[in-house]
Formats: sequence, structure tokens, C-alpha cells
Amino acid sequence: MPTRYHGVLLSVLISASTALGADASAPTSPTRLINPLPLPDYPVGKIARSITPGQPNQPIGLWLVDRAEQYRELADPTGLWFEGKWYLYPSVDMAWVSADEGRSWQHHPLNVRDLGYAPTVVRHRGKFLLMASGSEIYSGPTPLGPFEPIGKLIPPAKPGLPGQIDPMLFSDEDGRLFYYWGCTPHSGLWGVELDPEKPTQVIGEPKEMIPFRPDLFAWERVGSFNQNPATGWMEALWMVKRNGRYYLTFSAGGTQYRTYTMGCYVSDSPLGPFVPQKRNPIFRTTEGLVTGTGHGAIVLGPQGRYWVFYTVYACVVHGFERRVGLDLVEFDENGDLFVPHATSTPQALPGKDPVVAWLPLNESEATLGSTSVANTSGRSAADNSMTTWWLPAADDPTPTLTTQFTARATVHAVRVVWRDVGLDTTKGANPGPFRYRVEAETAPGVWATIVDRSQSTEDLLIDYRECTPTPALRARLVITGHPPGIQPGVAEFTVFGVTGG
Repeated sequence: MPTRYHGVLLSVLISASTALGADASAPTSPTRLINPLPLPDYPVGKIARSITPGQPNQPIGLWLVDRAEQYRELADPTGLWFEGKWYLYPSVDMAWVSADEGRSWQHHPLNVRDLGYAPTVVRHRGKFLLMASGSEIYSGPTPLGPFEPIGKLIPPAKPGLPGQIDPMLFSDEDGRLFYYWGCTPHSGLWGVELDPEKPTQVIGEPKEMIPFRPDLFAWERVGSFNQNPATGWMEALWMVKRNGRYYLTFSAGGTQYRTYTMGCYVSDSPLGPFVPQKRNPIFRTTEGLVTGTGHGAIVLGPQGRYWVFYTVYACVVHGFERRVGLDLVEFDENGDLFVPHATSTPQALPGKDPVVAWLPLNESEATLGSTSVANTSGRSAADNSMTTWWLPAADDPTPTLTTQFTARATVHAVRVVWRDVGLDTTKGANPGPFRYRVEAETAPGVWATIVDRSQSTEDLLIDYRECTPTPALRARLVITGHPPGIQPGVAEFTVFGVTGG
């Protein structure tokens, strides 16, 4: 049976100072990278699947609301660059593939999909090994499998070790195989060598790789302001080898906080001893649309550059409500690894000709108004945050958001970050496509469609579309459909382009 959609109209008006003609045809493939990544088919969160929406929360930690709600999540990503494609393996479902260096993605479900949190995948001796927290180890012939179990990792025989959570498998250039793990408030992070022919078997004694040092690094502490001196929740080890140097990255500060952060220790041996590099933390973003940039996987990828896949904070309902980002990694003059910044605007890929930056045209929250508000200010659709949103009134067929600009503008791209309010799989309110179009006012009273998603069949919580460059006075987002039972919350509607001219 065909899916039925409830029609709702939303217009977002963006004003500049000039009106020129426009070509309504739009490119079908993006030319730039955007964060959070526009991944299709975000799954319902693991914990949220078992709850009854509207009931008092069950005693499962990190809830941020009084009454249980369902939410969607992807986080803790592992990335793999293989034969010209990105392969992405996040917590909660696997896998996603990009054939255009991360600009667009397709969901390719594996034959083993939800093994547990923090999956890790490594190419080792012609095979691909896969495991997640507490799972068996799997082996497959390709990055997409099919994967078959080869057994459970026999834990190291040493008292006081943390549980087998947040694993990382690292295959060195000489064929040796190593296992790193740990997700603990203060017990440190550990590593051990594995038998390269029998990866379930441990070789030698486990060693502590990175201790909890809140006295040295205050950002390791848990809390919105890293205020808890006794707890750090150390986790998410990831190994990178470059020029004979071993970089062991980790995360701390708590994934449920904007202060979630990555640090790095270095050594000349895969089992250390490791010491903190001079430049720490290596990735910390606490303000803006993309924050809580932790639990990262650093991979040598396109153009021979290093990239980091990372977790993005989006916590409204639960501390595990997160998204995924991708940005470039750099090395400074001392050889220290770092991520310059988390991006949230369209980024040209490295190695391309110099290009003009596309910036948000509706970045001024102060000038945003609304004529129809169900539960939050209309400004919440343009406040650079995924934790607030604008919800159209259910009985208003033409709700409108308006913002003003002080300069002429040419529109190049749009991004809509949705929130599926009312998500309840127990009652048939399932995730699905949001359908819409974006129109630009090319002359007073003359509107042209620049992005048409009115027939979309893709389930995208973050939808990024580029269009033919269009000089315009204003633009509007018109919602034409949404999944049954879902209210279409707009967390962010951003128009990108250049002003002046």
C-alpha cells in the first residue's frame, strides 16, 4: 500500500536587498561536504526501542526528559577508506557508504547490524575484522561482509581491568594485531597484543595505555563545565600510525555533554609507554551547531589526507541522542595531531580550486519572527542548535517564519535539520521521509522553486541540497508531507550563499 502523508505548509521568508532572475533547475549531486553528515535512515535509539512513550522513565541513565520519548541516534563511528569509497560503521546500525568522498551517503545494511555500541572494523591480512562492545569478533571478505563469527575475544587474565567496552582493533604494518579498550570513570584505558592468526587469543600482558589524569587535563572531567574532579569517563581509544609514530587518541568528559572532547598520547611502540603530546586536547567544540566532538576515528583517506569521523551532540531526550560528523585532521610543526575545527557550513574538498565560502544567509536570530508557533519560538529554527526547534501549529495550514538580511544574496544551498516530534514506533508513528520544497523570491512577488523534495522517498534527519546559484530577495521552505503520526519539527533551516554583488 502507498504511504500516506499529512500535508502541512511552512514558509520561511528570507529578505535581502536585490531581486534578480533565477534558474529553477538544481544540481543533483552535492559538490561540498556538510556537517552533521546527511546520513539516511537514522535508527531509533537502542534504549528508546524498549520504552513506552509518555510513561515515566525507566531507570536507565542519561534521560533528559521527565516522560519517556523515543529518539534517533548514530554515534561512536569507525571509518574505513577502501578502493575510493568511505565506509562508515557507527553505533546502533551499520553500514553507510560514500562514493563521493563524504558528500552523500547510502545505507548498506550488513548481515550483522547492531552488535553493540562502538563498533570497530580493521583490514587485517586480507580480511576485514569487525567487533563491537562485548560482541564476538567477525570476519568478512569485503568492507560490507558478509561477516561470519570467529569467536569471542578471551579477555586478558588480570584483575582490575575495565570491561570489554569501546574496542579498537589495530593491524600494524608488520602484520601484528592489537586490541585497545576501556570505557570507565577513572580506571584508565588499556591495550594488549592479539594472535594475528587467531584474533580471539591474547598474547602477553595487557598494559595501561592512558591513565585518568584530571589534575593534568581538566577537560577529562565529566560535566557541562568539566566540574566533577573525580569522574572522567575515559573511553574510545583509536590508534593512528604516521611516520613510525603511534598516536593513541581517546575521549573524555561524557558524551551527554557539549564538552565531550578528544585527546592524544604518543609513543614509538604500539603498546607504549605513551605520553601526552604537547598539543591537547586535539578536538574540543563547545559552541555552535556541531558540539560535543568526541569518540572519533582518524583515518587516512581522500587525497592522502587524514580525516576524523566523530560524534556530535544532539541531546534532547537522552544523552545518547547523537549525530555524526567528518572533518580534516592536521599535524603541526612538532608532529602533533589535531583537528583545526568542527565545520557546520558547506566545505569544499581539499585539492580543489580555491572557492568562495558559502555562509549562512539567515544567521541572525534576532531578526527571525513567527506567525504560528506550537511550542517554541520561531527563532528556534535559526539559532544554530539542534536541541531547540520550531513546531508548526497543527491547525494552521500556512505557518510562516521570517528573517531579515542587510545585504543582497545569492543562494547556493540549503540545509534542513528535522526533528520527528511524536516518534512512537509502538503506535505506528515511524520514521520516514519529510517532503518539502524551497522557493526563492527572484523579483518582488515572483517565486521560483530552487530545491524540490516534494516526492522524496529518503528518510533524512539532516537534508542538504545544492541549487543553481540564485539571486533572491527571500526564500521559503514549504513542507508538503511527513510520516503519519509525526509532527515536522524544524531544528534548523539554513540557507547558504554569498552576500553582495
